[in-house]
Amino acid sequence: MSVKKNYIYTLFYQLLNIAFPLITVPYVSRVLGANGVGTYAFTDSLVQYFILFGMLGIATYGSRIIATVRDHKEKLSQTFLSLYALQLTMTALCIILYLLFTYYGSFTHKTIMYIQGIALLSSLVDCTWFFSGLEKFKQIVIRNTIVRFLSLFLLFLLVKTSNDLPIYTVIMTGTTFIGQMVLWFGMKNYIRLIPIKIMDILVHFKPIITYFVPQIAIQIYFVLNKTMIGIFSTESEVGIFDYADKILKVSLAFITSLGTIMLPKMAYIFSNGKIEEVRKYMFKSLDFSSFIAIPIMLGLMGISSEFIPWYLGEEFKKSITVLLIISPTIFFMAWSGVFGTQYMLAVGRMKPYTLSVYGGAIVNFILNLLFINRYGAIGASIGTLFAEFFVMIVQLIAIREQIEFKKIFFKVFHYGWAGTVMFLVVRIIGSFFGVKISTTILQIVAGALTYLSLILIIESIKREGLLLNELKRLIDGYKQT
Repeated sequence: MSVKKNYIYTLFYQLLNIAFPLITVPYVSRVLGANGVGTYAFTDSLVQYFILFGMLGIATYGSRIIATVRDHKEKLSQTFLSLYALQLTMTALCIILYLLFTYYGSFTHKTIMYIQGIALLSSLVDCTWFFSGLEKFKQIVIRNTIVRFLSLFLLFLLVKTSNDLPIYTVIMTGTTFIGQMVLWFGMKNYIRLIPIKIMDILVHFKPIITYFVPQIAIQIYFVLNKTMIGIFSTESEVGIFDYADKILKVSLAFITSLGTIMLPKMAYIFSNGKIEEVRKYMFKSLDFSSFIAIPIMLGLMGISSEFIPWYLGEEFKKSITVLLIISPTIFFMAWSGVFGTQYMLAVGRMKPYTLSVYGGAIVNFILNLLFINRYGAIGASIGTLFAEFFVMIVQLIAIREQIEFKKIFFKVFHYGWAGTVMFLVVRIIGSFFGVKISTTILQIVAGALTYLSLILIIESIKREGLLLNELKRLIDGYKQT
């Protein structure tokens, strides 16, 4: 399937991801409160460590390796079955360890911890990486859409008070489990049950570990923030950070859509020796990611003061500062998504990728230790900002010879200029109209129109300049004859 069709399918789901929190977050934040939201986020962060070790690096490695054997039916079946056997064994072991950890641990919310274990069952049956490797994003999107609507229906039907946190947790984890099971109904069209040997499994172990090592670091600076806030601060601070982070992740939807589909595409192209085509796709991805990331980053910074009070409620007002601090990570993550996910992982350059994410994890951990105890969620946001910047810089240095940075920096300068003007327009509107829904809508519409108009003007000027240069060259050539 083409990149454009896959992007449309994935973008549709990402738009659904945008719509879902827009509807649910204001409701959940008011029903469960910052403490309830924080409890869910803290317990979820703990179960994620067990999911990490259960899945090893299979999700990323599996997508890449399936992409390279997808044209060979027998090899495809053997590869999937051997990888899934490893996933099944490791995740089952982690489920046992998680139950022991919860039973013997001195947790205030053990019931929520046990319910969060359903997420481990979801990872036990997760085969999304297989369909991703085949570039069958239509199936993934249909599955995820069904899950979203089911969870939305159950959420409004059953979650009514702050005492319904266990029900909320069952809905969020249970619908994910159902969604993972749905994909298996389509597996018979691609996989034939064949006997596999122990060596078929073990041959993947070393490369999986290679992919797993950076996943540990990624987990540290994506999940450890919430864990450390819960340990060194309060669960309310966890909720404040978590919802600011959720808004950020929703805004990244357009960019992450591209990264999801480009990993198997780049791996497939690279496996066929088309190096120049890989570079071409990487440049296009970097250009598109910059075009999208800059207005999203500056737009979030522009609307946050008027948006968060009516959207999340006064209890989450501190999330304004958190969102302002972490907004630049949108640009950093857009670039590192191209350098790391779309290129390094696809072509197997694991050493610089691992170095970058481990360096980022160390930066994040040290800054969290220094700032969380004193500043809570704001301290964690400082750590996140510097960690993402470090990752981007290291990866940029590592692949500096693979892309024309002079050309891309020139385009980024134009996007940045247009984005800055957009930011000023958004702030003027916010300062004039104050905190209300209509203000946010007006800010978004006016900001988008301003940015796109300026980009069109810049592109028009550039085209006219190229045309004038071409005419001048033709005239000079005519005079010489």
